[in-house]
Amino acid sequence: MSTIFSGFDIRGRLGESMTTEDAWTLGKAFSDWLPEDGRVVVVASPTANATILKAVTEGLRLQGRGVIDGGQGDAQTVIQISVGSKTAGGILVGHDDLQDLETIELYEANAVLITSENGLSEISSLVEAGNFVPAVVKGELLSAL
Repeated sequence: MSTIFSGFDIRGRLGESMTTEDAWTLGKAFSDWLPEDGRVVVVASPTANATILKAVTEGLRLQGRGVIDGGQGDAQTVIQISVGSKTAGGILVGHDDLQDLETIELYEANAVLITSENGLSEISSLVEAGNFVPAVVKGELLSAL
């Protein structure tokens, strides 16, 4: 999966360079990378693939992370919910229609986009290592509304 990490996000063609298992593993890695406490908001762009969205959410929850379903939106939606709910981080799941690629953007607690300069490389390493210990209790799924 490391080949789908770019400098600013994670992207790949569904069924080829990105699978639902990759998205599930990414959710687990992001959960482990974040500070221990706090929920994560997950927002889907209108063109997001529902299977990728569900897999990322499940990965987070299996690591014990509470998830706020932010519904449909964009980066501003992630930022507004993250700041308003004081989350540990955020994820925007989308689709690049021009390149026909699934896209995943990750955000820190202060709603700053995570890039290769501030954590994306470390998250990629966690994905590659795959050493995840599931939480004793699955994280809850909450609605932002």
